[in-house]
Amino acid sequence: MTSYERLLTTINGDFPDSPPVAPEVFGVTARLNGYKISQYVTDGRIIAESQLKAREAIGYDILFAFADLSVEAEALGCTLRYDDDAYPSVKEHILQNIEDVKGLKLPDPLNDSRMPVVIEACRQLRESAGNECVIAACVMGPVSIASQIMGLESFLYQLVDNPDGVNQVLDFTEKVAISYGRALIKAGAHCPVVFDPVASPAVIPPSLFVHYEVQRLKRMYDSFRDEGAPISWISIAGATQKIMPYFKKAGINLATIDYVVPISEAFKLADNIALNGNLKPYSFVSCSPAEMKEEVRRCLMEAKGRGNYIIGSGCEIPVESNIENIRAMVEAVRDFEY
Repeated sequence: MTSYERLLTTINGDFPDSPPVAPEVFGVTARLNGYKISQYVTDGRIIAESQLKAREAIGYDILFAFADLSVEAEALGCTLRYDDDAYPSVKEHILQNIEDVKGLKLPDPLNDSRMPVVIEACRQLRESAGNECVIAACVMGPVSIASQIMGLESFLYQLVDNPDGVNQVLDFTEKVAISYGRALIKAGAHCPVVFDPVASPAVIPPSLFVHYEVQRLKRMYDSFRDEGAPISWISIAGATQKIMPYFKKAGINLATIDYVVPISEAFKLADNIALNGNLKPYSFVSCSPAEMKEEVRRCLMEAKGRGNYIIGSGCEIPVESNIENIRAMVEAVRDFEY
């Protein structure tokens, strides 16, 4: 089986030749190839090169067109703080008055800010890998984009004080996410992964996720499927048990689960959609390769008998991770028997 077939077979609930391995490997691939994070997030060629070389060296089943979590915010006009060897972050928000959302312009993914950088990474990854493995691009969810352009504290207050205004902002950020996601698919990505950290129950109550986000995610995934994406993937860190029962209603068929969510519990809550993750991200820094293999076996044994589990990290693998721990993860999976 190709890596692409392995992943799609699993998402469809069947057993592939080997469990798929799909860790969230982003900036760590730059470090492994001698680039600084500042070079990685600003150059589509470096993103593609780093991803391809890391996968060739280690052997997992996925490629990511990903720069950082602030691409959409920057394209909307936020000022970012850039450091030499760390991800950029939002320094100045653009939406001081919620009513000003009416004046915001939808970014052009082919021309605005660093969106074209990730578009180019998609093109190069698809040109090099074709359909041999899944090329996953990354899109921020509407709630997280809104919190970036407003500021998290302001966004949380407005959720309570001005729900109508928040809905206007989220209607706009939903369009941003759809436009960018569709452009990434056209450029070669097989699917966008929707990252929505602010939608985690650790940040907003589950009731607000249901009220503000579920239908927006459904529209996004419907649009991505119309563009040809076979996978509707969500990645929200933290204890997501209280929102997982709504994932299927949102059109999701693959969800990343963090290490704080037991696999057996996640399967019950997620209504049999495919699951990815559960390895503790910091283990890739702190563990020995032997300990990493034990952690991988623990996950695989807990999911044994199910055809819809993909081993991976519950969130991004840290950039300072030990490459031998990433390699140990792959080796443990390839040695595992269903």
